Amino acid sequence: MIDAARAFDELGPVVSRHPVANGKRCVNAFWALGIGVPVGWLGLWGATAVGDDATVLAHRAVGVLIGLGLAGLYIAVTQALRVVRGGSAEYFEVRERGLVHGSRRGPTVFAWDRVTAITIRTAQRDNRLARQLGTGYRCVLRLADGRRVRVDGLAEQHGTLGLAVLGRCPHALRLTGDEWWQKAGGWLPAAGAACFAAVIAMIVFIVGHPDKEITDPNDIANVRDIPGLGGTQVVLLAVGILVCLIAGVTCIVLSVQARRMRR
Repeated sequence: MIDAARAFDELGPVVSRHPVANGKRCVNAFWALGIGVPVGWLGLWGATAVGDDATVLAHRAVGVLIGLGLAGLYIAVTQALRVVRGGSAEYFEVRERGLVHGSRRGPTVFAWDRVTAITIRTAQRDNRLARQLGTGYRCVLRLADGRRVRVDGLAEQHGTLGLAVLGRCPHALRLTGDEWWQKAGGWLPAAGAACFAAVIAMIVFIVGHPDKEITDPNDIANVRDIPGLGGTQVVLLAVGILVCLIAGVTCIVLSVQARRMRR
């Protein structure tokens, strides 16, 4: 307690305090899970119920339901993890000579000269969902010991907090969060090619498994049916094709962007 009190005293008086709305994260995780589980279950049920003679629209509807279910589960998991990481009663406190990141687990105190890099990203389009999830703003402080302190849009007056950090850490490296594109420029085209190869492989697999009859060349009377793929298999492969296609296009676009940034 004496060391903690001494650390607070060394940072000087409080300039501003920024509590984090982790209660909103709990609400986000609850409704995302409440929507994602039944919608995903409905999509999986539809994948087993839809027959081979179903329309393309029916298969697309099943794929959309499964996609929405996965999106809901992803949001629920990420929001819950951020609550666990931040803890209850999380807050940031700007002081004259440092920053305090605290919760019920206790405070983390560090001086401004311990900040080595600052990454700030703001969403180009501000919308209600981004404000609700806190994804419209992100500020990451990298400390000299390798630790990272993260601030997002659910911190009260997060923009003011970010400006205060920038103003008090002129020595810190300014990053935009896009630097990884330059480092990843080598493997992005390879990843895109792998995704497109997977798409081609799945299409060939589907085409190569139709319902048909074959005749044994050594016994003309021996005619066998080769069963094709079931409705569930077709839906899962279609979802896989869509995911790999989106991932491949994304890798190629990021690769082109990385080349532009290196020029």
